[in-house]
Amino acid sequence: MNIFVINGSPKGTGSNSYRLTAAFLEGMKQTLPYIQTRELFISQTDIKPCRGCFSCWNRTPGQCHIQDDMQQVIQDLLWADITIWSFPLYYFTVPGSLKNLIDRQLPMLLPFMEEKEGQVGNGNHPSRYDMSGKRTVLISTCGFYTAEGNYDGVYSLFDHLCGHRNYTAIFCGQGELFRVPELSALTDGYLSHVKQAGREYGNGGISVETQELLKQLLLPRDIFEACADASWGIEKCGGKTGENGSAPKKESDTLVFTRQMAALYHKESYSGKDIVLEMYYTDVDERYQILLGRDGSRVYTDGSLTATTKIETSVTVWRSIAAGEIRGELLGVDAVDGHRDVVRVQAVLPDEVVLDIVRDGDGALPPVGEVAQDPLGVEDPVGGGDKGKLPSPAQPAAQEGGDTGVGVDHIGPLLVQDTSQRGPGLA
Repeated sequence: MNIFVINGSPKGTGSNSYRLTAAFLEGMKQTLPYIQTRELFISQTDIKPCRGCFSCWNRTPGQCHIQDDMQQVIQDLLWADITIWSFPLYYFTVPGSLKNLIDRQLPMLLPFMEEKEGQVGNGNHPSRYDMSGKRTVLISTCGFYTAEGNYDGVYSLFDHLCGHRNYTAIFCGQGELFRVPELSALTDGYLSHVKQAGREYGNGGISVETQELLKQLLLPRDIFEACADASWGIEKCGGKTGENGSAPKKESDTLVFTRQMAALYHKESYSGKDIVLEMYYTDVDERYQILLGRDGSRVYTDGSLTATTKIETSVTVWRSIAAGEIRGELLGVDAVDGHRDVVRVQAVLPDEVVLDIVRDGDGALPPVGEVAQDPLGVEDPVGGGDKGKLPSPAQPAAQEGGDTGVGVDHIGPLLVQDTSQRGPGLA
């Protein structure tokens, strides 16, 4: 079994779509162990645009007069039993460089007009080669919340090329989530479904059950779109470029990071009490407040709210905790600022970075115990208090008699990444 993979993303192996393709291939290899694969990365090939001279039809039949990498591509297409087209959705169709490759397949056709049974459209050309028995798979991600209704152009193109739905398609929305380490538990689950699809395809076809799993959304629409909007780092209501002679204001990466945290809040988890998280990032001296309420979340930049929870740490440490790169042990609880309803949770992290979380408590403080000398091995780090790991962004920091609903658990896994290198529409 010969498989030819065409990676049509300008990002090459960094493509989100290619992650799905790799999982699909892995599944196929489990059911078809004796397969050979060839891969083509469009970003590394020299394929010039078709000039429309039709030399390949009359002067040099079957041979394009442009000498570049396309000659080898045609040989690989003829060699393959299965061709997998892997690409992101660009402007509701394939990327331009991949469209060049498709256009340059003209030497594989004969110039004569032909009507095929079940063809799409009102005109066709016969193949110069015997292509019977060859199969086609399309794997693509897009930056919209769903693939539904956004691949009409792709379906139309490949219906003309292959016949109406005479191919297997895996189209996935929310493609940018596959490059976010903090959401790997979510995306790895989807990739396992893609891998299962590859196994089933190797055995004859993808089951209806697996097809339904592949259609499921990774995040609810409102949460994904809020995260996607925040990732661009510009004010959504800041005006269009050209109005008043200025572009929308660029936000700091730390504010973008905070907006994305807030966007992951599930309003269905509202407990009946508004929570205001005040985030002070010590290394960049930036302070923001996140309101978690009945109707959703909102980020305030003016400090106008009364915080119910205060978190003070560097944005670097907070990102590392969110990414699961560092973890810590609860070390001690102290009353601060002379108030018994405010506690400081201090954690020692493996790289000896100290994180202070300051929060309000609704009840009496637990007894304050001795500070452990060996926090990594401690069993009861705080007398009467919590045991174990520093709470992750998906877990509350609980103390007996304190506020167990501190609100950090409402944020969910943090959507954190270098926003200067990504955007929701680039997959």
